[in-house]
Amino acid sequence: MAGIGFELKRLFGKKGLTLNLRANLYASVVVAGPALLGAVLLLGINWLAYLAGAPRHERDLVVVVVTYSILFPLFLTSFLSFVLTRYVADMLYENQVQRVLPSMYGAISLCLVAGGLAWIWFLSVSGLPFRYGVFSFMLFCEAVVVWVQLSYANAAKDYRSAFLGFALGILTGLVSGYLLIWLLHLEVVLSLLVAVCIAYGVMIVSLTVVLHGYFPIGRGSSLRFLEWVDKYPSLILVGFFTVAGLFAHIMVMWWSPLGIQVIGLFYHSPAHDIPALLAMFTTLVTAVNFVTSVEVSFYPKYRQYFSLVNEGGSLSDIDQAKEEMAVVLKQELFYLAQIQMAVEIIAIALAGTLLPRLGMGFTPASIGLFRVLCVGYGLYAIGNAMVLFLLYLSKYRDAMTASMILFLVNTLGSIASLGLPQYYLGFGFLAAGVCLFLTAWIKLAASISHLDHDIFCNQPIFVTQKNGALSRLARRLDHQHG
Repeated sequence: MAGIGFELKRLFGKKGLTLNLRANLYASVVVAGPALLGAVLLLGINWLAYLAGAPRHERDLVVVVVTYSILFPLFLTSFLSFVLTRYVADMLYENQVQRVLPSMYGAISLCLVAGGLAWIWFLSVSGLPFRYGVFSFMLFCEAVVVWVQLSYANAAKDYRSAFLGFALGILTGLVSGYLLIWLLHLEVVLSLLVAVCIAYGVMIVSLTVVLHGYFPIGRGSSLRFLEWVDKYPSLILVGFFTVAGLFAHIMVMWWSPLGIQVIGLFYHSPAHDIPALLAMFTTLVTAVNFVTSVEVSFYPKYRQYFSLVNEGGSLSDIDQAKEEMAVVLKQELFYLAQIQMAVEIIAIALAGTLLPRLGMGFTPASIGLFRVLCVGYGLYAIGNAMVLFLLYLSKYRDAMTASMILFLVNTLGSIASLGLPQYYLGFGFLAAGVCLFLTAWIKLAASISHLDHDIFCNQPIFVTQKNGALSRLARRLDHQHG
């Protein structure tokens, strides 16, 4: 999310309710747009399938194929997401913006080759009919492109175009599904898979236009970023464990005795998936507020401190800047915790009244699961914000430790809960949220208290260039491209 705050600072700096609402809307779309697109599309295609009279099996088939084809690209691209973010930040800092877009296309190419071959193999053994597998593969490739593009989109500032692109993607996908079913009279499952592919295609086009409008076409090797993989290997695991830790409990339920086989290797667990999805959306308030409040407030203090360090400020000025940065950090984390707590309390209080009216088959047990998961996701949201602050302070190993604990506790806790009564199912993720929160809190507090030591005493005397295999390959390719 680093980079979006600069433009939002200008928007929030202007007075007026309308301008503040616009800034919040833009931030919400950029931060939550992909998740909202996926949820709205899933609900929309489910609704279209219901209107078309499709049986429950066909509706479930569409949902699981779309979910698998979008979620597994997220796991794949998570290995590079934080590395690419760091690479883009370094290129912008060094005023080498011409290197940004080539790296995006290089990352997309790598992920498409590696992921595409793996997905073809999975589809070949999954038991999914070929005609559906074609569009699952197409959607998989589109999702790879979108997830990589989103690592770059936050550095661009055309939020209005991003908003229109997301909205147009949703609208085009749903309209296409309607036309394919009721005008062309194609089968429901095939029509809706085509519609989702069209929606993600529109998103790709819109993000491409936004990115090419902000960054130059560029020059140099498209794989130059591989040197950053050697420089910051911890970032690879931070990205993967963060994503895997967020979804581990859902996937455990898919392939547990509670899972339901839809077709072949495609499983789901509606009694767990729907409460988890709704509970997950309660974290969006923290994601948006992290951007609109924390970055806008924290970054000036962060920049002031490191500017004094780099430009020879006096020790008293540096110490004062550090204290001011620490105070703002604590204030903003407390504010985030208050907002998230308020959202969770409201969600838990209203769950018994509102959830049964959604028509999604909520039972007392699934409502109880939703409430437990709300607490877990609330703790996750604040813990994840602290992990992002650790990345701000270049504490990559600490961030990796916190995210790895999230993944391990969630996975093992969710597996252990399978032998317990149903109302214990969400406690694996709840325990993971607690562990993430405590670990990130301890690591962040230690980082702030030892910041001066790390800055002045824990740096190498001589800067040495990484010379791993990926670094050598990246420099060789870059030299060939002039």
